Amino acid sequence: MENPKGDDKKNSLVYDIRLTSAVPGKITGKNKTYEFTGIDLGMKLHYIKGLYFFSNNNNSNRFISSEETKEALFSWLITYFMACGRIRMSKSEDGFERPSMKLNDAGIRLVEGQCSKSVEECICLAMEDFTCLQDLLVFDHALGPDLQFSPLVSIQTTWFKCGGIAIGLSWAHVLGDPFSASEFMDTFGEYMHGHFQFHQPKVLTIQHSPQPNCPLSDPTQEPISVKRVDPVGNHWVLPTNCKIGTHTLLLTQKQLDQLHTKVSGTKHNDVKPTQYFEVITTIMWKSIAKIRDLKTNCVTVCRPISVKRKGLVPHNGQLLGRINVDFSVSNADPLKLMNAIVDNVVDESEIVENLVNKEIDKFDFYVYGANLTFVDMEEADIYSFKLKENCPRFACYSIDGIGNKGAVLVVPGPQYGGNGEDHGSKLVVLHLPQDEIEPLKDELIKEWCIA
Repeated sequence: MENPKGDDKKNSLVYDIRLTSAVPGKITGKNKTYEFTGIDLGMKLHYIKGLYFFSNNNNSNRFISSEETKEALFSWLITYFMACGRIRMSKSEDGFERPSMKLNDAGIRLVEGQCSKSVEECICLAMEDFTCLQDLLVFDHALGPDLQFSPLVSIQTTWFKCGGIAIGLSWAHVLGDPFSASEFMDTFGEYMHGHFQFHQPKVLTIQHSPQPNCPLSDPTQEPISVKRVDPVGNHWVLPTNCKIGTHTLLLTQKQLDQLHTKVSGTKHNDVKPTQYFEVITTIMWKSIAKIRDLKTNCVTVCRPISVKRKGLVPHNGQLLGRINVDFSVSNADPLKLMNAIVDNVVDESEIVENLVNKEIDKFDFYVYGANLTFVDMEEADIYSFKLKENCPRFACYSIDGIGNKGAVLVVPGPQYGGNGEDHGSKLVVLHLPQDEIEPLKDELIKEWCIA
């Protein structure tokens, strides 16, 4: 980011950008090495972006200072010392180089800036042009080309003219999935509130993920939920010629209930319990299939095997599921399609793990957008991240590094504030080829009355 000066500074939305770093308050990792799993390395070209807006409810110039933030960081990073590591290449048992993480307390990147608008003005901008605003409030972060010096995590703090604040997270997916990233921020909020003392940091434990309740894929079958690319070397950025656009949709509880009835013919949970994720996936899959020339009969779903991440070391604990149907999706009865989404998931996680481990010396891999991908963050408690007991006015997550088949995220919608938001709302984040955004918006308005 450039730091505007003079008149350019006054006209710039975000200015006075300052880059620093933060390290744990004491030696933690002891320079040990953490070995990534195959699933971790399958996610190495993806980055999770989180953005939180906080209003100034105390009517002071700033309800939180830069000094308070940094003081909490020193203790917090003792707990999350693995986020302060750096990528290294180490020899595997087979003799080839494999990425690993050196736990050397090298720290995370901190970014601070000022914004010329208010929190409310920026929330409105976020709903109109989320990509543009995210680029300003979440640091543009990727690993490499100086790989061994690249922080795995960047946090940007932006203060608004009203005294409010935005916290932007950029998180290397190789560290863990969106639920781990969300819990990372929730714990930061606890340290900000003083729930943990400097000399008694919270201790995280290794995860023991339960087994998913869906059939495993045939180990001899090629997985569709991951794709190979030529090795990217020391710059971990997905190579693509496709311009990916982003569009967000806010669906209220009332709209969701109406959509559930339209898809299934019943009220929510009247017959068979489903989450709204299945309803939204049905609508988006069917609508995207209508605007695409090629058949879209097979999609990927990324869902957490367990949503419980509190107290656990960050990890990639998501199911990579394949859903394949033998009928025309664009013309399908919505209930038939939703039943397939509920019942026909095949778990490809194990074969993806084995494939990446087997071929990591020959290829790199990516998941989001390798196939049309639906990401379930419906149960991520992103609004539990608080600053001095202030809940986010608005929060959103997205993913950077999407392949040309696109990805759709379902995250909780706004839960607090006085503008009529309800606790059951959902935010749908669409990452699709740029030329598909407008046709999809037209289709959603015409068939589903979703603007």
